Amino acid sequence: MPRNYYDVLGVPTTASAQEIKKAYQKLAKQWHPDVNKAEGAEARFKEVAEAYETLGNERRRGQYDELLKHEQARRTYEQGGAAGSAGTRAAGNRSSRAEYRSNTGYTEEDLFDMFFGERMNGYDFFGDAAGAFTGGYMGTNAQTRTTKATMNITLEQAYRGDQLPIKLGDSNIHVKIPERIQNERTIRIRGTGSNGIHANEELLITLHILPHAVYRPDGAHLHGTLQIAPWEAVFGTQSQIQLPDLSRVKVKVPPGIQAGQQLRITGKGLQNDDHDGYGDLMLEIEIIVPDIHSERERELYRELSRTNGYRAHMKRKAQGN
Repeated sequence: MPRNYYDVLGVPTTASAQEIKKAYQKLAKQWHPDVNKAEGAEARFKEVAEAYETLGNERRRGQYDELLKHEQARRTYEQGGAAGSAGTRAAGNRSSRAEYRSNTGYTEEDLFDMFFGERMNGYDFFGDAAGAFTGGYMGTNAQTRTTKATMNITLEQAYRGDQLPIKLGDSNIHVKIPERIQNERTIRIRGTGSNGIHANEELLITLHILPHAVYRPDGAHLHGTLQIAPWEAVFGTQSQIQLPDLSRVKVKVPPGIQAGQQLRITGKGLQNDDHDGYGDLMLEIEIIVPDIHSERERELYRELSRTNGYRAHMKRKAQGN
């Protein structure tokens, strides 16, 4: 049975999708290795991302919930129930894995295949290297034996094009990730005999970018939210934002920008499908009201309220919509 993802995020099993997302965002910001330099922070961040990968997806969460229910019911069944004798329980224990079925009609093996078969594409034969490499399907033909696997990586690793160590059986190999590769792209590593892979073997590794605390990959583009103050929206501003590789780029916010509008920073996204250049960084504007720390600030807001004729009102939809 895997770790309890609800416990990882600190939410009850009845939590709403919004509560799960809020808990993930809070923990991701707390444990992100670029922010938290404490020992074990990166491992904790990956654990949180792994939990949200499942619970943040409605279908996967349903499968996972069924798996949790099944495990609880199976344990009860193996204990033989409150009225069973010790001998009866012992007999039940010997056959429970083969005989027990959940109320959906699935066996334990069925449920593990449904959930982990999709998520991992098979079994983990690469150990714990890089914390996120799981193999699954191994096919053969007359010339080449192919191993398919999925590797979980951070957006930082994808953006920089890191070289990651992988333990393959008794061999230690390094996988070079193409710089700024898109999510769910597959890379091929052919064996040479000297790179830790036999000459008649190849690896097909699908790279899965874990959820990020700031940016969301969307094909070749990266999406994020830039929060600005009301006066910055009125007068415009400039901001230095940090990209996933820790470099910085200057963003100019024009005067009069509205909440929900987007700024486009060209060429700062991920690799295009044709490998010719990069996508863009798309920043959605969010206007926030900072905390008021002095009476002077409060008075300025009062003055603005007195001199500006704007009053709250319901938005009207455009005709035809």
